[in-house]
Amino acid sequence: MTVKDVEKAKAQHPDALLLVHPECAPAVTALADYAGSTTGIMNYAKKSDAKEFIIGTENSIVEHLSFDEPGKKFYPLSKDCVCHNMHLTNLATVYNCVCGNAGEEIVLDKEIRLGAKRCIDEMLRLGD
Repeated sequence: MTVKDVEKAKAQHPDALLLVHPECAPAVTALADYAGSTTGIMNYAKKSDAKEFIIGTENSIVEHLSFDEPGKKFYPLSKDCVCHNMHLTNLATVYNCVCGNAGEEIVLDKEIRLGAKRCIDEMLRLGD
């Protein structure tokens, strides 16, 4: 997502608040009314008195918010905002993982695991 995407979306929806994921480019997050985790974006939109939002994260979040908040309007910042990795996980892959049929086991060093845990803990904290 780019500054041009923001300019175009704001021109089309001038009253909408811009809510973006912090992984957006710094120039995009600087223009946002709110930058936070996906959960943070959803909570912000639900609690806000505003009626229109431009959403700068995975486009499926626009669909979720539209369903959860039918009295509000949600617009994707970019039609190209699709996280292909996010769509690799579905109910069948989770089921296979729980059953021990997920494929090759990946073993990580303790140092890498602890570093990854810090990141996950921070994401969960930001989502609250």
